Amino acid sequence: MIPPRMETITIEVEGGIAWMYLDRPEKLNAMNPAMFEELGVAADYLRDEDTVKIAVITGRGRAFCAGIDLTSLQNYGGADAHLFRTVVRKIQKNFRAFELIEKPVISMVNGHALGAGTELALASDMILASTEATFGLLEVNVGLVVDLGGTQRLPRTVGVHRAKELILTGKKIDAIEADRIGLVNAVYEPDELLPKTIELANHLMSLPAVPVGLCKIAIDRSRDGSIETGLEFEAQSQSLAFWALMERMKGQQG
Repeated sequence: MIPPRMETITIEVEGGIAWMYLDRPEKLNAMNPAMFEELGVAADYLRDEDTVKIAVITGRGRAFCAGIDLTSLQNYGGADAHLFRTVVRKIQKNFRAFELIEKPVISMVNGHALGAGTELALASDMILASTEATFGLLEVNVGLVVDLGGTQRLPRTVGVHRAKELILTGKKIDAIEADRIGLVNAVYEPDELLPKTIELANHLMSLPAVPVGLCKIAIDRSRDGSIETGLEFEAQSQSLAFWALMERMKGQQG
């Protein structure tokens, strides 16, 4: 299936890897209402398209995403608190959709990943960053609240105290600091970032898709449920993975 045509996001599929570009380079890929809406369209495609085995999110040009396009806030100027909460909930759902894709999702952070950019990266499974990348949840600096999952995902990633430091101070950190506190999986020189991302994507793609997807779900569920619930899900998942393995072996023998 051909990727959907969108105004602010471009998807290119090559060899099982879907490259999802935040595509407003003239605005450092800052998110506007159209991009918030199209994130859901993109996530649906990545989830449902059989030819897509791995998804890589990155930014066109010299930034991953500079956060929300503040000029777009004028679009919500007439909204009361109830209406704006409805808008936020819809955007949250579109960010959450990337976590729910039963395929590995990698964020390749090639520059600034601020505000919504950091929050989108946190919704992926792994984050690879350029040495030129910066991260930060800056909302308090403009009188807003972190609202697209950062208060939930960041503490689970770097710990409560580090998360409070970043969110409450609204400060930016560079890639080296992000690596030190465990926010990213690896940091590479700019010219190494793409080949290292392709290397990781190809490795993940070489593995059986069913157990990889089930392991992803099991890990994510561990955040919210009891150990017993998690163990039961592991047992159920293993039975599905075992069945799929037996079917593959039968096919090879036949």
